[in-house]
Amino acid sequence: MIQLGDVIVGEEGKPKIVGVIYEPGQAQRAAQEGADIVEFRVDLADDVDGVLRDLEGVYMPVILTNRRVEEGGNATIDRYATMVRLMPYASVIDVELTAPDRDDLMAEAATHGRPVMLSYHDLDGTPPERAMLETMQAANRNGDLVKLAVTIEHLSDAPRVLDVCLAAQNEGMTFCVIPMGALGSHLRPLMGIYGSALLYGYVGDHISPKMRPYGYTGKRASPGMLGISQLKRALEEISTWR
Repeated sequence: MIQLGDVIVGEEGKPKIVGVIYEPGQAQRAAQEGADIVEFRVDLADDVDGVLRDLEGVYMPVILTNRRVEEGGNATIDRYATMVRLMPYASVIDVELTAPDRDDLMAEAATHGRPVMLSYHDLDGTPPERAMLETMQAANRNGDLVKLAVTIEHLSDAPRVLDVCLAAQNEGMTFCVIPMGALGSHLRPLMGIYGSALLYGYVGDHISPKMRPYGYTGKRASPGMLGISQLKRALEEISTWR
């Protein structure tokens, strides 16, 4: 488990909803819709300072993310300087496990006393369970939180994703696993049952076109993502099953 302000991430059976924001006004709406945490996607923001002003009035932990193009983001080449400037606003920073600037960003986070989420995104498919677990183990050795996002191409991929969650849970990791793609949508609200600590959702009634293809990969920001309100309702329903 890890404490982010008043929010405990990693409590068994208590996944937290992360609202993805990148425009002014979204932080307040994320709070209204029931998010526990917000992720500021700096690489999607046209008005960074506007979002920062909003964050000063919203009392939720902030995951600071400036996603690399190689993993579905739109970060510019000066992302290190941008992340350093914004570090004081973060409760935790998200850095890709394989990023060339990973160690520099982790060192900077340490000087600010910020924990690090090490993430890995497979935009093309779902690797074998052993490969996924090894990736998560590497992230767990080096970071404070682990994030793995994989693309569900066939329903037969789903059991591997659930199995790797159970394996990570057995190893005591604080982690989130995100099943991306249209076939992964139905799994997203259920991931907390399998130990995933965070569920990511978009703000508002519809996913923004800005969350669709961008960067040279042409991939969507997080295909299959559900809205915060949808996740909230789903978790409330799931809680009645037990």
